[in-house]
Amino acid sequence: QQNPYFLITNNAEKLRIRLEELFNANTVYIQRIKDRPLEARKDVDERDLEKIDQCVILFGDVKLMIADDTEGLPITKGNNVSLCVTFENVEDTKRIYDKFVELGSEILHEGYGYVKDEFGIAYHLFTKRKN
Repeated sequence: QQNPYFLITNNAEKLRIRLEELFNANTVYIQRIKDRPLEARKDVDERDLEKIDQCVILFGDVKLMIADDTEGLPITKGNNVSLCVTFENVEDTKRIYDKFVELGSEILHEGYGYVKDEFGIAYHLFTKRKN
């Protein structure tokens, strides 16, 4: 099984909540840094204990995994990976697109439904074709 995994440098909790609100995603598992065994968190700054160590979100038919980067791993934001989200109708697609724009997401392609959020994640927002 393969799952998209997002290592977030600026607030994975905010991303988790946003995915739940925008896409009706469902958090099925969450472990915070404070939930690690004592030995595994002894050198962690107290301000980081509430950060997400591991989280699984059901997003339609896909399981997404997200976590806060507390190790200082080298992360490069790019455009080679994105999420394609397909809606049943144009109204839902437009509503979510407008919400991304309202939240300050970067419009990557005008009129196409291609945006990048503050976490560096690009989304292609499509509407299912009617046959």
